Amino acid sequence: MDNTNYIALSRQMALWKQMDIISNNMANMNTSGYKQDDVLFTSYLVQTPEAEGIGRAPLYFTQDYGSVQNFAEGVFTTTGNTFDLAIKGDAFFCVDTQGGERYTRKGQFSPDSEGKLVTSEGAVLLSENDTPFFIAPGETEITITESGDVITENGLIGRLKLASFEDNQKLLKVAGTMFENVNGNTMTIGNDDVRVKQGVIEKSNVNAIAEMTKLIKVQRSYEYVQQMIDEEHDRISNTISTYAQLA
Repeated sequence: MDNTNYIALSRQMALWKQMDIISNNMANMNTSGYKQDDVLFTSYLVQTPEAEGIGRAPLYFTQDYGSVQNFAEGVFTTTGNTFDLAIKGDAFFCVDTQGGERYTRKGQFSPDSEGKLVTSEGAVLLSENDTPFFIAPGETEITITESGDVITENGLIGRLKLASFEDNQKLLKVAGTMFENVNGNTMTIGNDDVRVKQGVIEKSNVNAIAEMTKLIKVQRSYEYVQQMIDEEHDRISNTISTYAQLA
């Protein structure tokens, strides 16, 4: 395969990755707490023997080398549900999963069969003491304050563990709305600038119109690159046929 096709295919692979990420964003437009992803591209040079000499240049290839999350707040929507929570400010709910502690902005919780507050996936909401919140069968008056205190008619049962990080971009997305921290990314528990809203959920921060526009542009770019590959294939085929006839 010649250099033209290698370069075109590198561009197509990067565009395919971008289409996949945009499609996933659009599929999660209605997922509360979801944070939009975007792909990072770079171009790199490859020095070849053909690139040496006056008027020659090295080859440029395209590579997607990672993704970046948009951690901007989504729109807050009032639901009135007791265990729907939203965080105003830069922080995450801490939940205990089978894979360890994870962090999320999706604040839709409910008591399980044991009375523990859990996510729809079964992850356990943690207090600052790293213990679950238990709601007794007879407790019906549940108040969650802006500071994260969980109070029933029987008194305070704990404070929400709200985590803030030195660099949110270092967090690894391990599921749709779940993140994992990495070594060296300092985590702080509690933040005076953070407020908890009860009976409220944070919607996805995906902008549907912007994502659709990006998807259309990416599809057009992909088709253009495919057209270039087809034309290059025809050129090579015609050249081979011409030489064969002259031989």
